[in-house]
Amino acid sequence: MRRTSQQVIAATAADLKSNRLGLLSREQLQTLNAQIAAFETRMAQVVRRSVMLATIITIAVVLLTFVRIILLPLALAIEVLVVGALLYLTTDFNRFVQHLNLDREAEAVRIVKGRTSRGTLRPHILYHTLRIELQTYKLLDVSLAREFTTGELYQFYILPQSRAIIAAEGVGEKNSIYG
Repeated sequence: MRRTSQQVIAATAADLKSNRLGLLSREQLQTLNAQIAAFETRMAQVVRRSVMLATIITIAVVLLTFVRIILLPLALAIEVLVVGALLYLTTDFNRFVQHLNLDREAEAVRIVKGRTSRGTLRPHILYHTLRIELQTYKLLDVSLAREFTTGELYQFYILPQSRAIIAAEGVGEKNSIYG
């Protein structure tokens, strides 16, 4: 004996109607605008703190090099690592926010059906990742992760450029023996 379970995550009936047509609803667009603004603010704070930390490390390395505690090749290696990490962090954040802006302009949603995998929630400074079968997608709101049951079949509504999950609905069937 089988029964279907309906579960809606992060969406209203109007949102799902638009999402099933491959479009963002007005409410989702407003939420996305607010999230982009928050990410830009957060990105600016993280970059500012990173530059400050890089400056402090650079000053410490230069002082330790002048005092001859650190050799010049080691000091250069440390500086290359610091600058490389700062560049990676900045470009990663910038690319993610650019992808969200492209999604906002396109107002399109991609539909993906799949099952969530165990232990796949990974933190990032701006988002968390969730593995759906063989692909990894982003969750802008970490509280959404608690809504998903491992192994259940869901229909996910995803922003195509940023690969962020904006809504989902449970469409799986549960076997009454295990339910």
